[in-house]
This record gives sequence, structure tokens and C-alpha cells, in this order.
Amino acid sequence: MMIFVQVILGGGSFVLGWDVRYHLVWGTLTFIVLIVSTVLARRDFGVNSTLFKVALAVIVDFVVQGILGLFAFGSGVAVVVHLTNAFLLAVIVTYLISFADSADKASTTILSQTQTAPTGNLRG
Repeated sequence: MMIFVQVILGGGSFVLGWDVRYHLVWGTLTFIVLIVSTVLARRDFGVNSTLFKVALAVIVDFVVQGILGLFAFGSGVAVVVHLTNAFLLAVIVTYLISFADSADKASTTILSQTQTAPTGNLRG
């Protein structure tokens, strides 16, 4: 959702003449949320988890996106590349969210199976 708002703010600043500072501030907030989410993914799932690795890839792409955004101030071509990379970033983030959701469901299923398993000897 934050990426979607970021794309709207960026497009609005380019097409509708909105103040670009909204786009920059929202992008900074989005990056902070991404960093916090990555730290939590590392803590909960470890450094070898796919979730953590995808989160790191998103951070790298987000930094590249920020650099492209700075170049976009002076070049129409850079705006197109910046926009194209935004869609790539959205796809990667969507994968990250879906993976986190499936991991959460899997851990909930395992936890509920552990809690419902009989303990001790059932022979009477």
C-alpha cells in the first residue's frame, strides 16, 4: 500500500504539478518501514530465510530507485526508467508480502498442530 501511494504521489508531482516534497517524505517513511520490516524478518526467520533475502533485494532496489529519482529531476528518460523501476519494486514487494503471509500461515498451522497433538500415553 505504501508503494502504491508513493507511485501516486510521484505521478501526481510529474503530471499534475503536485509538490515533489510529498513524494520525497512519503518515500523516506516507506524506506524506514522497509528497514524495520527487514530487521524483524531477520529476527523472526533468520538470515538464511527467503523472506530476509527478498527484503534485502527490496532495500537495494529502493536505493537504486532513490538514485534514479534524483536523476529524474533533470532528464525525461530518467523519469521513464524511474517509473519502470517503481513497477519492478512493487512486484518484488508484493512477492515479499505474499511470502510473509504464507510463512505466517504456515507457522500458525504448525503451532495449532503442536497444541492439538495428544501428550502422554493414551492407553488406559
